[in-house]
Amino acid sequence: MNQHSFSRARFRRSPVALVALLCCGVVSAQQQQQQPAASGAALSEVTVSGDRSGRTEGSRSYTAEQASTATRMDLSIRETPQSVTVITRERMDDLGSARIDDVLGQTTGIMVGQADSERVNYSARGFSINNFQIDGMPRGPNSPLSDTVLYDRIEVIRGATGLMGGTGDPSATINSVRKRPTREFQGSASLSYGRWNHKRAEVDLSVPLTADGRIRARTALAWQDRDSYMDLYHERKTVGMVIVEADLTRSTLLTAGIDFQDNKPTGATWGAIPYWNHDGTLANLPRNTSLSAPWSTWANKQHTAFVSLQHRFDNDWKVHLGYARTTSTNNTTVANGGAGYPNRFTGQGMKLWSGVWGEGEYINDNFDLYATGPFSLFGRRHTFIAGWNGGNQTYTSQGGTPVIPYPEAIPDYRTWTGNIPRPIFLADGSKTVGFTQLNGGYVAGRFSLTDPLSVIVGARVSNYRSYTHAYNTAQQYTRTTGKSESKDEVTPYVGVVYDLDKRHSLYASYTTLFRPQTSKDRNDQYLTPETGTSAELGVKGEYFGGALNASAAVFQVKKKNLAELDRSVPAGFRLPDGGQAYVASGDGVTARGLEFDVSGQITPDWNVAAGYTYLDAKTAKGARAVPNQPKHLLRLSTAYRFSGAWRGLKVGGDMTAQSGIYGESWYGQPPLFSMKDPLPRISQKAYAVFSLMASYEINKNVTAQLNIRNVFDKKYYRNVGFYDSVFWGEPRNVSLTLRAKF
Repeated sequence: MNQHSFSRARFRRSPVALVALLCCGVVSAQQQQQQPAASGAALSEVTVSGDRSGRTEGSRSYTAEQASTATRMDLSIRETPQSVTVITRERMDDLGSARIDDVLGQTTGIMVGQADSERVNYSARGFSINNFQIDGMPRGPNSPLSDTVLYDRIEVIRGATGLMGGTGDPSATINSVRKRPTREFQGSASLSYGRWNHKRAEVDLSVPLTADGRIRARTALAWQDRDSYMDLYHERKTVGMVIVEADLTRSTLLTAGIDFQDNKPTGATWGAIPYWNHDGTLANLPRNTSLSAPWSTWANKQHTAFVSLQHRFDNDWKVHLGYARTTSTNNTTVANGGAGYPNRFTGQGMKLWSGVWGEGEYINDNFDLYATGPFSLFGRRHTFIAGWNGGNQTYTSQGGTPVIPYPEAIPDYRTWTGNIPRPIFLADGSKTVGFTQLNGGYVAGRFSLTDPLSVIVGARVSNYRSYTHAYNTAQQYTRTTGKSESKDEVTPYVGVVYDLDKRHSLYASYTTLFRPQTSKDRNDQYLTPETGTSAELGVKGEYFGGALNASAAVFQVKKKNLAELDRSVPAGFRLPDGGQAYVASGDGVTARGLEFDVSGQITPDWNVAAGYTYLDAKTAKGARAVPNQPKHLLRLSTAYRFSGAWRGLKVGGDMTAQSGIYGESWYGQPPLFSMKDPLPRISQKAYAVFSLMASYEINKNVTAQLNIRNVFDKKYYRNVGFYDSVFWGEPRNVSLTLRAKF
């Protein structure tokens, strides 16, 4: 019997024990006194194990029993009226994924693009993903690429979740859920070595601080040092977390902790490499090409302090209060010769993009308060939730003058070594302070209308404002720019689930969209918020006692006021902050498509995950919208654990395949160097990338694992069209990991 069916069978034998389980704890054990049996014989006390937090660590599964990101209610994946994928700890370990972009690159419906060595973007259902959370609270916009050592799982909700987050992005919400302390001692450590001198070490310890485990702590740490397939690039990073949980009473849980990530890349790129030569032929520069400099860096430090208090009442109502402050600083000095079109005969034609900025600081304060629980009405049991969440973001940047001590032209890109002086920044005491506030309240109810039919109805009222203050060298306020404000924006949400039988459900959901924009027009003013609607209809299945989840869905998104490049401004035009000018498209985009997703265990030893997405996104004029997202995207992943004579061996692999994409030229294809209709295209043909893994349990405590990514060394672009450039995907990579548990 697999873990899921085993757990549910025990709950059926002791349903009253559900009340005593802590929502955010790890595996707990509590004594529950049973009522006397009908015969009058008293039953002895039993210990009941369970987990209402959705914890996946140790499950050996590719799926989870629940995901609360969409509604914050304790619903199973089948009870949630949206497309849900949970990337479990087991799957992350099998993939050998240390970065969130690696994980999302194997997730149904998620397209991963990369502008340069440090900037990665994500999209789904035709639109960019902007809702990133950690434990259900927003993640700051200046966050480095998150390391997965801190997380138990990553919940991906495709479609709009404006009820909880305030912005109804129709793409997806990514919620990374931290590991939690356990009542019993457990520990692990690992060492990894891979191609391009990739070295990594991890330590993960969970310790009860009291004999009964009522107070417990956990720490997870990682150190990494690596080169890259790109010349000049080198990265060092340290990541860590300390988290403490305390059962103040049997029903009250206090959680507090800190986490940090310190990224120190050198040889970092700012942009990618050119697609065309000066004569209009394809440049096709090698994958290792870097026109950066050894000192070029996007150094970033981030730390978060967080605390939450949760109380569960005897009637199974729950109140949760949370707060988190994230502070991140960056020290950016970059140079990259990606501007222009190279002369393949002389090596000339390339220019350097160079920049140096004073240290910038982001401070994000986030709050979360909600109450949820069951109630009875007309003889049936329903669920209600009400809450308020939101946050403030403050960004401070220094004013001053960059000093670039070299000409912008590259004499010959073919012999480039980046051996140029490092720019300096002369601070003058001036500064700009940007402030953004987004908060709101919501109410929702899940009403059980009949045994098979339930309806979720809710709404959120959101408020948003943003502005930037400028101060002169005497620290005196001078002006305000970029003002934007929206009040009492209402986001309704409706979801319906109908149980066809014990395994299958039909569902539908609908919500409106509201998203403030960060893009500015040529007058340095923010564009009006994006608006629209999002609808989804699907069927879900739950098999083998919940060990395997499957879903199929069709969706439609209509969105307007999308930001588009303002091509009417002169070439090279930049806003005061260095950004480009945009205009809001009133015509908008309609995206339709379908998705299939399967994840979990076919047998206790065989895990699978598969997803397929078809996307048809068009403008109001019928043209293909977002051509840099594929119409067809297929993801497959599996791992099998042997028994018998092969006991201890596990083998697996994954594949991602996509149809062709293209980006439209920003400047016009050489040698014309002028825009024309239709715009020149930067294309990536359909391709597939395969990876393999194998692990062996040397003994019950030690495991060795081999991962080979991009087994056939496929050449493909991870980005097309950004400043008429391309970014190569990673070549074949091999890594070996040794893990120990104690």
